[in-house]
Amino acid sequence: MESVKYPVRFRSEEMVEVAGCAVPLSSVFTYDVARWNLRALVEEFFGTDELEKLHLDSRWNPQDADHKLPNHFVTRNCWNISKALREAVIDCSMPIIHSLVFDHIAAFAGPIRSCQPEAMMRVNFHGSRAILRFHRDVEYGQRPNVVNVWLPVTRVFGSNSMYVESAPGLCDFKPVELDYGEAFMFYGTEMVHGTLDNQSGGTRISYDFRFSF
Repeated sequence: MESVKYPVRFRSEEMVEVAGCAVPLSSVFTYDVARWNLRALVEEFFGTDELEKLHLDSRWNPQDADHKLPNHFVTRNCWNISKALREAVIDCSMPIIHSLVFDHIAAFAGPIRSCQPEAMMRVNFHGSRAILRFHRDVEYGQRPNVVNVWLPVTRVFGSNSMYVESAPGLCDFKPVELDYGEAFMFYGTEMVHGTLDNQSGGTRISYDFRFSF
């Protein structure tokens, strides 16, 4: 599955059969940020290239000194900003994502039949309560032939990331640690994943989407 041109930095030893294709339960792959520059669209929307410090920008995250962080005021603001960002950039984002899926991921994952028509986008400021409860996507009706891709356009680590178990049922949750230019692919249909209160000191901005074989 690995290749020199399309490197996979990590892949789990455990595999899962998805629509007849054997794929790792989880893997981290890199991609060319110049060719698939999703961060540039986000920077243009926010008017800054310091996305990791966006929680300090009162234009987007008004400060509320009356409530100790993390709090639900910041969490609600995260949802509102996420919606506004997605509405503004999704039409420009999807051609880039489709190219990433069919021209890049397919080179090491195998032939891909279809990709989610529109990705989700999430902004998570430092000081936000957990925005994603721990769950398996099958709980929301996701089909077994689907693989998840989580692509942050900021560095993610610790409580500023998503926590995922290493295999279904193990509940050995660890944060996914990625630099910009890396993405996480995993079998979210059955692997439990979620987030914690963000007390990392950084803002996370991410795309998530799914493809099927």
